[in-house]
Amino acid sequence: MARPILLPWRRVAHPVDWVTEFDREAPLHLEIGFGDGRYTAARALAAPNDDHVGLEVSGTSVLRALRRLRREGVGNVRILKAPAEIAVRQLFAPASLVSITVNFPDPWPKERHARHRLLRVPFFRLASTRLVPGGEIRLASDHLDYVEFAREEAARSGVAARVGRAAPPEVFETKYALKWRAQGKPLHYQVFALDGTGVPVPEPLGRHVTMPHALLDGGWPSDAPFAKLVVAAPEGHVIVHEAARAVGETDRWWFRVTVDEPELVQQLLVVAQRRAGGEVIVRLESFGDPLITPTVRAAIGVVTDWLESSGRMRATARNY
Repeated sequence: MARPILLPWRRVAHPVDWVTEFDREAPLHLEIGFGDGRYTAARALAAPNDDHVGLEVSGTSVLRALRRLRREGVGNVRILKAPAEIAVRQLFAPASLVSITVNFPDPWPKERHARHRLLRVPFFRLASTRLVPGGEIRLASDHLDYVEFAREEAARSGVAARVGRAAPPEVFETKYALKWRAQGKPLHYQVFALDGTGVPVPEPLGRHVTMPHALLDGGWPSDAPFAKLVVAAPEGHVIVHEAARAVGETDRWWFRVTVDEPELVQQLLVVAQRRAGGEVIVRLESFGDPLITPTVRAAIGVVTDWLESSGRMRATARNY
């Protein structure tokens, strides 16, 4: 029976055993931002003895690529809907990748948005621990400023060297490449060879651990006004967007929360619920299988502090 092409990234092992996943040992390549999958499929079919993994954050692109891969009978590709920085850290063991391809990434052209660009010093250094020594990051872009930015960041990283090489023809046959070519825009290609010798190897973040929680005594803050909260945490920010009572219930509150960290943004639902013994527990809802990072733990504290600030509740235990 054929294995699924689309993998649920939060539920697979971290890191993934790609030899087991593809049922063979073969050179492993990663593509970040595969769009509609036409380059992914063409490359995999042209290199049947290699295995390929694709990452994409657009649900529409994932569906289009999945249909293309199925239609063309491509068996040596797996795709995931996942953010690049966290997926590279979580899903790939050290020295497991031969190359990382980044075709036409979002250039984030405004100067104040440059921190959102993928190819910055932290990513070069992270990638260097997942690539074999001498493994490559291959960048294609229509945006020269982005390419120059990536070159500068590569030099600053201390782990990446520029390699002069012409682009494979199929790189400029992707959806966006064809669009930019039709508009007469010049297209650029740059390869970086990486060696992360001496770079600390970041471990995958914790997952299946005891869920953080807090316990409180007292009455609900029925009259307490709520305003959006933005609270700095040791490794990011906690944003509590809104709070509401569950419809038809008197003993449960919901809090919609975003935790924003350098490598990961997660949307959480925090619940405060009175238990049979009378105490209130503040905890995460488990759907979405959140990664339990320090900032996720801090989110439980932010909600607990707000409940205490109502003046009617007192924390009796803080387990986060």
